[in-house]
Amino acid sequence: MGMNTIAIDVASEVSSVCILRGSGQLLLEESVPTKIKEFRRLIKLVNRPRQVVMEEGTQAAWLFSELSGLCDDVFVCDPRQNRALSGPFKNDRNDALNLAKRAQMGALKRVWHGGKELQNLKEAVRLYQCLTEESTRLKNQIKAVFRSCGVAVGQKAYQEQSRKKVVRELRLTIQRERVERLGKLLDEVSEQRSEALRTMIKCARRIKNYAALRRIDGIGPIFAAMFLSEVGDPNRFRTSRQLWSYAGLAIATDLTAEFKVVGNQVIRKPELKRTRGLVCAYNRTLKYVLKQAAKTLSRTKWKTYYQNLLQRSKNANNAQLTMARKLAAIMLHIAKTGEKYDITKVFTTHKV
Repeated sequence: MGMNTIAIDVASEVSSVCILRGSGQLLLEESVPTKIKEFRRLIKLVNRPRQVVMEEGTQAAWLFSELSGLCDDVFVCDPRQNRALSGPFKNDRNDALNLAKRAQMGALKRVWHGGKELQNLKEAVRLYQCLTEESTRLKNQIKAVFRSCGVAVGQKAYQEQSRKKVVRELRLTIQRERVERLGKLLDEVSEQRSEALRTMIKCARRIKNYAALRRIDGIGPIFAAMFLSEVGDPNRFRTSRQLWSYAGLAIATDLTAEFKVVGNQVIRKPELKRTRGLVCAYNRTLKYVLKQAAKTLSRTKWKTYYQNLLQRSKNANNAQLTMARKLAAIMLHIAKTGEKYDITKVFTTHKV
């Protein structure tokens, strides 16, 4: 007898629940309000061992934390692997039923959830990123007003004191009013962003090995906080290769008709062109941190290493990618062990 499966197709108001016995027999299909007490009621109807399955989404972290104590396993799966989940007849009930069937067949890919001690840091990082995006949006809107009038002001339009001077160059009164109002919003968002940054760093300092990561060249308080929040438990990555894939730094090779028959032998086609690129499924925040840090490293003690890579590949993007992969491996090792960063151990064959 296998594990009993409770599949939940989560929606904002009403969710569909499907329960399958370990033998594959359908026990229950029901639509319930998206409330934790309703989910608990249905889960308690099922004998142990029992497993809850749901797709990754906005409410997945909340449900994972609330239901973990009631079940032997809470399985949050990758929705990108479940395209056309319902088949030709799309509805919530079919989604939940097929999700349960795929779970029992082992055809789902798990999304990691855990690290309750990092929850505050995760929320602080999200807040900082949200305010940064809002600040960038307001800056673009202000810049667009000046650009439409053929006025080049650079960064002056973003500061309160200098903005009062350059706004006089606008021809229409309504344009000046528009910039002034957007400027007030930008000033407020910038102040809130600075406070959010202090909160984020305060939360990051409580995390183990934050200080060790800060000693790495090119890793400031923001990048260290983002790395810790996105990686979570570093021990879930067995080697750096798993981290490269998660961060979008792994190389994907697509081959079609790689071999051919010559006589009685199967040989590789010498004229085959291999397509190389970055994998599509990745953590965007982590990729941004590693690639931006790699650009910074090219101007530090890593400069000689970067120049050597540039001479070999003749491509700045490939050189920075190699540096980002090396940096990811170093950060993962330090996050696991807490070992102090030592530049002499980083380059064993290169003098820096």
